[in-house]
Amino acid sequence: MTISENPASADSPSSRILGATLDLRTQLLQHSIYDQISTVNWLKVFMQHHVFAVMDFMWLLKRLQHDLCCNTVPWLPPANSDLARFVNEIVLGEETDEDGRQGYCSHFEMYLQAMSDIGASTDQIQQFVQKLRAGAPVLDALQDVGAPESVRDFVEFNYRVAKESTAAEVAAVFCFGREDIIPDMFARLLKSFSASDMKVPRLAYYIQRHIELDGDHHGPLTHRMVNILCDSDQTTKQAMAKARAAIELRIRLWDGVLQEIHTVGNSPISTVAQ
Repeated sequence: MTISENPASADSPSSRILGATLDLRTQLLQHSIYDQISTVNWLKVFMQHHVFAVMDFMWLLKRLQHDLCCNTVPWLPPANSDLARFVNEIVLGEETDEDGRQGYCSHFEMYLQAMSDIGASTDQIQQFVQKLRAGAPVLDALQDVGAPESVRDFVEFNYRVAKESTAAEVAAVFCFGREDIIPDMFARLLKSFSASDMKVPRLAYYIQRHIELDGDHHGPLTHRMVNILCDSDQTTKQAMAKARAAIELRIRLWDGVLQEIHTVGNSPISTVAQ
């Protein structure tokens, strides 16, 4: 089976995992957060939580690149050139995408720019990055910067998946927790921005890029990647469990945003370490 073949059949690993996560997917897409983000102040809170998910997305992707592409010297041909091509294509788009200003940048940097455009504090995530650069363990760094519990749980899960899980499990989390569902989530956010008449051009550009890339191309290809890597019933069941956990933690991440909004009112996140 190659990455360019037709979509999966009804009994494929991808279809089985999709069916097993449908209840959580529906719950996530019907979450009240999309209607709640109706003011710039609420959006600031959302972005200060969500930016951590923008970062750990790359951890999952880089793990897939490590496993499916050759990143060592001497170089050797990858075991599956179709998968290697697909992963490298996503890395190109996520790490060095067109920035809408005749240049290139990572989606993480693009998101930070969007935060700055609306006056959302980037102190917490920037401190987190600095601590990681200095060699601090991920969990210690999250604690030190005062990340909310829902953020800590979400990032810890994705970090452990990227570091410890099988390639099939990483692919399932990447597919069903990210690439497959992000276009639908982001479309709901754009609808909320429009209904509230919020002008957030930089964030809207970031969201549109994800909808275009993930919905039109990356999402379907991640299903095929899952089908290639889930090569047994046991592997599929393990990947299914990880995919469910990923969506459950995304729901809790959204719950954490709402809790922050209800707790601090119109103020931005106040838990940044000083």
